[in-house]
Formats: sequence, structure tokens, C-alpha cells
Amino acid sequence: GEAGKNFRVRLDLEFQPSIPDFDEGGKDGMLMFELAPISLIPCSVYNFLEIARTWKKGAFHRNANHVLQAMARSAVTQSMPFQEYSKEYPHKKGTVGYAGRPSGPEFYVSIQDNSRAHGPGSQQKHNPYEADCIIGKVIQGMADGTVDRIHKMPGREFLGDKKKWVWIRRMHILVPGEGPGGYVQFSSSPDVIPED
Repeated sequence: GEAGKNFRVRLDLEFQPSIPDFDEGGKDGMLMFELAPISLIPCSVYNFLEIARTWKKGAFHRNANHVLQAMARSAVTQSMPFQEYSKEYPHKKGTVGYAGRPSGPEFYVSIQDNSRAHGPGSQQKHNPYEADCIIGKVIQGMADGTVDRIHKMPGREFLGDKKKWVWIRRMHILVPGEGPGGYVQFSSSPDVIPED
């Protein structure tokens, strides 16, 4: 991208009638992620751009006290090749990281500071440097209440009932350019949630 500007990915969300404020808030929502500087964590950023570019379907399906986790279905079916992390981009509230060890392709939004829980040496003792891979941060969706609304999914932890999930209908990649706010849309996934 242009100097000083990072890639962005917009997620179009679909809330289901099971969300407590469905009558007031409706079905539509949006999150905007700004990906970390590619110079810090190139593999994580590239991998998420591939997830977004080849997006098929996904949903927030885990409602924990510390993260909102999403399943991801795209052409990217493998985990990250290694646990890429930069201390310059810790797991603060509002950041986006890959779930699991090895990480991905599922991802999560931190709804609290998870620097200790997901940072270096947090999940095992034999490697004090290993941490969850990080992707970027939410730049639209925290202050406007969208993340809080996802956290209202009925139930806690992994939700087995798909009627309680918040669907990610589409992903759009935005790259630095001459468009609004200095960005232009590079690609958009199809506007469909395929059947299993």
C-alpha cells in the first residue's frame, strides 16, 4: 500500500432474530478492520487478505468474556505456518487475532486487553516467545456499538445453534488509493451465505 497506510477489510454482518435488540437494531451491521503494518507481520496480513479475497461464509459463533470468535470458510483452509507476532502490535482491546495453535483460519476480536492471555508465553511454557498471531484492529464497530451488539448473542462460549450466530455475509478488501478516505475497494466476496 501507500506509505503509512495499511490494508483494510470491511465485514458486512447479518444479525438474526435471536439477537435481543433485533426489533430496534435490525439485521444489518458492519465492522471495519485495519490490518497491521505488513512490515511487522507480513504472513498474517497476507493470509487474512486471502481469506477476505476468497471468502465463502462465516459467522461469529463464540461469545466469550474476552473474545468474539468467528469461523471462516474460504480458499484458506490451513493454519498459519508459524505463530507470527510482533511486540509492537499487542493483543489490546479491539485487536483482531487468529484463533488456535497453530493459528487460523478462525479469528477473533478482543473485547478486553488480552496481551497476557494471548501474548508471548501465554499458552505454554516451553516457548516463552510464542503468541497468538495478530491481524489488525477494529477501526469501525467498537465505538458505534456493533461489537457490543455481537456480544449480545444469546449464550456463552461456543454456540451450537446457528440461529444464534452473527453471520459475516461478505468481506471487502480496501486498498490505499484515490477513493473516499484515501481508500478504494479492491475486491468483494459474493453476497450469499451458501448452505453447508
